[in-house]
Amino acid sequence: MPGRGRFLSRKKGTFEMQVGAPTNNCFILGAGRSGTSLTALLLQEAGYHVCRNSHPPDEGNPLGYFEDLEVVSTNEAILSQVYRTAWQRISRKIQGKPDIEATGAWLLDLDYRRLKDVSLRSDHADKLKDLLARTLFAYKDPRFSFTLKAIAPLIPENTVYICVFRHPLPVVGSTKKQALRSGLVLDDAYCCAVWEAHYRCLLEHYRDMGGQWLFVSYESLIDGEGASRLEEFLGVQIDRSLIKKELSRTRSDGAVPPRISETFEQLNELEQVSGSARVEPCLE
Repeated sequence: MPGRGRFLSRKKGTFEMQVGAPTNNCFILGAGRSGTSLTALLLQEAGYHVCRNSHPPDEGNPLGYFEDLEVVSTNEAILSQVYRTAWQRISRKIQGKPDIEATGAWLLDLDYRRLKDVSLRSDHADKLKDLLARTLFAYKDPRFSFTLKAIAPLIPENTVYICVFRHPLPVVGSTKKQALRSGLVLDDAYCCAVWEAHYRCLLEHYRDMGGQWLFVSYESLIDGEGASRLEEFLGVQIDRSLIKKELSRTRSDGAVPPRISETFEQLNELEQVSGSARVEPCLE
């Protein structure tokens, strides 16, 4: 169970929660531009191993990215098999989709029904075994949305999952800006499809893998409630001074397609009930 580092002590006639060092590995999951970097920062300061090397802070992420570059490159190598072959690139071009290169797999609009096509080569498995031996880890990478089920057999038992989500409209706006910094011009429809792909795939992983999951919205992290839920779930102390409300900059107005609204509602519902019990995998 998460939070084994917690204990209770009596103080002045009341019970006071105390916290210890991390006791569970965890994956920080979610689409890019949804609050995963903030979550990784909070867990790094709470004592987790988050990364050895990462991209430095920049205009897109003034506090830093907190993505281990070895994790990113391994996930990219895994996903290259499902979107970067010559035929797949031609197919994407025919469909009017952007040509994603380098480390751009966080911008994939992968259909959740294609998760079965994501698999590991022996070199991928060897690298992951090394990365997952660096306990107690809290790895963050949007690409886990697509690779998580494939790497599941290698994940240590004492591992939990934190799914961070944000309303799709500000994510769409922020994704367009971040992609443009790399010279990639994306439209609203494609960025909306990216948001949907991440969370439809994550909901599939949640359903199929089971385990301990916490769903937490970016909005709740900003207002403080999410930080309290992270503390309760992991049994660690969260430094709320790291939560800079002024960095929540992207605003978007408008409507989203009903299908995406439905997915967002599912995430909101899971936020209300997740974190307290183990989820058993669906065996259908």
